[in-house]
Amino acid sequence: MIEKERCIPEMILKLEALIKRMPEMEQGKEKVRSELNKRNAGYKGEQKLDYYLSFLDEKEYRIYHGLRLTNGKHYFQIDTLLVTRKMAFILEVKNWNGTIIFDPEFHQLIRVQNDKQEAFHDPISQAEHQSRQLRKWLQDHGFTYIPIEFAVIISSPSTIIKSPTNQISNRVIHAHRLIHKITSIEKTHTAERLTEKELKKLSRILLKKHVLQEIDILEYFNIKLDTILTGVYCPKCSALPMIFHWGKWRCPTCKTSSAIAHHQAIKDYFLLINPTITNAEFRRFTHITSVYTASKLLAQMDLEQGGEKKNRVYKKPAN
Repeated sequence: MIEKERCIPEMILKLEALIKRMPEMEQGKEKVRSELNKRNAGYKGEQKLDYYLSFLDEKEYRIYHGLRLTNGKHYFQIDTLLVTRKMAFILEVKNWNGTIIFDPEFHQLIRVQNDKQEAFHDPISQAEHQSRQLRKWLQDHGFTYIPIEFAVIISSPSTIIKSPTNQISNRVIHAHRLIHKITSIEKTHTAERLTEKELKKLSRILLKKHVLQEIDILEYFNIKLDTILTGVYCPKCSALPMIFHWGKWRCPTCKTSSAIAHHQAIKDYFLLINPTITNAEFRRFTHITSVYTASKLLAQMDLEQGGEKKNRVYKKPAN
């Protein structure tokens, strides 16, 4: 049973919005593109895992994607967490191509691709850290006796895995071996640690305690607000800006008209600038001049509202 669905990470949505609203020659745009490519690759790797997870017994396994929990001032995030009445299983997913070499002496990973070597943090150490953090979190919430297993999943079947020792073979596997791995581990955990009632309670707490990561994307890349392109993009030809006239947005380039083209502009605003917007801010961002028109368009959207009249703010919908 999937308790927490996999969804597109908000950081990817922020990066997509940022690339769209940065001038083409703006300094730092290539760095943003590179970050987006890296995160998209990671997300696609996680998605590849879903096929194999679909073979698990829905009655036995509770699946949580992208959980982010806190132990006091420190946060930890788990790509995929499996929970049964007998154990918890952390899956750290990596979508690396080429050849990856695990270096147990220095606890790092070296990727060789196109005659180029790159060093990465050791994903086994990363998964071990998540395991320790989850154990503490479970203990703090009254779940003391749950065994925690972990594995690093390499999502691409063409990736070559190497190590100077055989120590990683029980911790690092290709995705197509996942069910075999889970079945093998199941045999070592025969005692039930949680009743069905406790399992449901744990699920409620995990979902309640999940914390979204809020990142100021402009600050992250040191981008000034006044460089961000404003206006409403044409949904057909991507021309900027569309003009609002007689109740519709009209594209001066391809003549497309739309009643809701501003919806994406507001999403971009929430992703890049602020999770709330006022009438004046909406007008500046969309190039609308009429206070009344802006109020009408905002009221028609599914936005949370706060304040009265001139002090009214419109809020990003809760996920």
